[in-house]
Order: sequence, then structure tokens, then C-alpha cells
Amino acid sequence: MRTLLVSTLCLVIVSTASADPVDNPAFKSWSKFKPGTQISMKTESEFNKMKSEIVIVSKLVEVGADKCVIEVETITKINGMEFKAPAMKQDVPKTFDVPKPKDGKDPKIETPDVKKEEGKETLKIGGMEVKTTWMKYTTKTKDGNHEGQTWLSDDVPGGLVKSVSKAGDVSTKTELIEIKKP
Repeated sequence: MRTLLVSTLCLVIVSTASADPVDNPAFKSWSKFKPGTQISMKTESEFNKMKSEIVIVSKLVEVGADKCVIEVETITKINGMEFKAPAMKQDVPKTFDVPKPKDGKDPKIETPDVKKEEGKETLKIGGMEVKTTWMKYTTKTKDGNHEGQTWLSDDVPGGLVKSVSKAGDVSTKTELIEIKKP
């Protein structure tokens, strides 16, 4: 999810005149841990009765003053077939640029009516209790109902503990399944 956010930000940066640096939440989260710390996240999706599963293993390789380096390995299972991508190193910079619009005005993002709830919950991950804050949303759009809930924790590298969403006949569940600390 964070990779998607970074990719989206990169696309926006290309279309803007200048940018202001801001602290990167991913760096802030990962830099609190020692090299060798590893998390495993599993995402299960279903669309048109077809199921897929992706396990992403992220291992902290290096913590520096301006960046962290994480090694990411992905294993995908679709219709009984397994695909393993080679491990790749990924830099997580301390800051990243938030673009300024070319016209200098702050962009206004219009969103459909969204019903939100928030709370706190302790989840059990691999025998370990993790205190989380959660956000739940429901919204109606011309494409149908969308609903989801996300659990976050400052005690977990990357911050994401669990996320579930359903939009039409597409459902997705992402969950932290393991934390290893050196």
C-alpha cells in the first residue's frame, strides 16, 4: 500500500512546477527498529469467484540518517499456481516532496459522502498482542457501495496491521502475519 502511495505521489510530482519536502511516515516507522527486523503481510483477494494470495516479506537491511533500506520478497498464488519474485532492495527516504500545483493554489479533492468511525483495538498477531487504532468507512458511489476498515500501530514496522475492504464483488484482506526482531 505504501508503495502505491509513493508511486501516486511520483506521478503527481511530474505534473507540478515545484514541491516541498515533508517527513516520510514509512521512514519514521521503520527507523525505530534494528536491521534484521522482518514483517510478513498476507493479502487475500477475491474477484468474480477467483481468489489470489500475495505474501510480502519485508526485511530492514539498513537504517541511516537519510534513508532506510528494506529488502522485499513477494510470493503470489493464483488459481493454485505460485510465483516467487526475486528479493529487491527498496530505499525509504527520510523525506519526500509534496508537489505544489502549477497555479500555486491548493487542490481541492472532492470525495463522495463518506461515513467514518474510529476506535482502538488490540489484535493478536503470531501470539503477540498489538495495540491498534482503527478507521472504518462506508460510502456509496455510482459504482455501488464501498466499505473498509484499517488497523494501524506505531509498534509495527510500516504501521499497517490489518485492512479489509469490499467494493461490489471485489473483496480484499491484508493482514500482518508475522514480526521477527533480531
